[in-house]
Amino acid sequence: MTKQFTVAIIGGGIGGLTLAAGLLKRNIPVTIYEAAPLFQEVGLGLSIGPAAHRALPLIEPALRRIYDSLITTHADSPGFERFRETWCEVVTPDDQVLMELKARPSGQTTVRRADFLDALVALIPPERAEFGKRLVRLVEGDEGVRLEFEDGTTAHADVVIGCDGIRSTVKRFVLSEEEHARATPRYSGMYGYRTVLDMPDMVAAVGEHRARVTTLYLGKGVYGVSYPIARAQQANVGLYVLRKEWEGEEWVRPAGKEDLRRDFAHLGGFVQGLVDHMPDSQQWAIFEHPSISTYARSRVAILGDAAHASTPHMGAGAGQAIEDAHVLVELLGDPRVMRARDVVAAFKAYDAVRRPRSQRVVTSSKEQADLLCLCLDGVGADEDKLRGAFEERLRWLWDGDVVGEVERDPVMLGFSSRQDERLELARTLGATHTVTTAAVADRGQSLADVVREVTGVWAPR
Repeated sequence: MTKQFTVAIIGGGIGGLTLAAGLLKRNIPVTIYEAAPLFQEVGLGLSIGPAAHRALPLIEPALRRIYDSLITTHADSPGFERFRETWCEVVTPDDQVLMELKARPSGQTTVRRADFLDALVALIPPERAEFGKRLVRLVEGDEGVRLEFEDGTTAHADVVIGCDGIRSTVKRFVLSEEEHARATPRYSGMYGYRTVLDMPDMVAAVGEHRARVTTLYLGKGVYGVSYPIARAQQANVGLYVLRKEWEGEEWVRPAGKEDLRRDFAHLGGFVQGLVDHMPDSQQWAIFEHPSISTYARSRVAILGDAAHASTPHMGAGAGQAIEDAHVLVELLGDPRVMRARDVVAAFKAYDAVRRPRSQRVVTSSKEQADLLCLCLDGVGADEDKLRGAFEERLRWLWDGDVVGEVERDPVMLGFSSRQDERLELARTLGATHTVTTAAVADRGQSLADVVREVTGVWAPR
């Protein structure tokens, strides 16, 4: 049955298109408003962890097929099949392998952002997108939400979801004026250099093994990462520097080889090889999103970087947008959500479920930078503590159950109207802040049912 409300999605990046594909699959009328003249992505490679990988087919089965058809894995390099389930190897400043991190069953998977976006576009009927539509204002009234664009045109929708990035306009509507003033993107204390090397150049820089296997290069106050992309024909390289201050208003500034050499002179041969082979580059200031009090207001919500832009140090930014989309499509697709007024409660549930986990990713990702730069309190350069910290910090992210994982206190999950029974079930299932798929399935509940019980905000019609 077709829903009795329309959805406007602001922003046609990977988050917006993923959400649109899931909503269209559930017969929800959608229009995407994109500021650019065409769909486009900023950035090079994209990697998602196992939890987000599991979420893709739950949003729309074609999403997983598309992603898997484009991915690069370690097994794409002949002779490296044994690294199929490897996320990365971690290398010390003197080029010794500290550990190998596994991410079963998928391992490290990467795609070129542009390739993934182009494939997603095929899932969206052309009439569902409008281009050159830069949003400047939202006005909510009794008849829905009016969208006002920079070109002077307007549009109307019953529901609006902002997928418009870290400088989101939709966020301005969701938050109070005072909170929005405090929620502007902030410099995270780190900048980076990024490039793509053809695989022969990568092999010349670091050797065959290091070029073919995703690697984290630890260093005092700095770190690096490299991983194969484009079916192992190229490698994505990022080198990052802790620096408290960032001068100027621009987020990107020119940099030369002398800057790279100065920043990474104290690291070993692998990183020196990368520096030698990297072209003159740019320094990219890395910004993050301060925690905000809500991801939704009335019939307007925000998703992905608009809600919780994170630093890249856990490789989780795109995955969190996918997890956002999963929860939203499950809730809006529920047969009990038929009218625009039902969406208000669904958005409250979305906020209650997604905000704790996604904000934890933002915090943890910033701490991950300190871990990689050998300056995390209580860990430093102690190799045993480093091994334990890597395992502990990544497992909760990777092993999170995209159907049942809920981080909420005090009641994690409940299917009884009696509060004492709900609390007892919470103590049983919520001790680790994880509810398994099996626990959900045993009770015959969908994710939407779980969310309603968890949040206690579902409004009966």
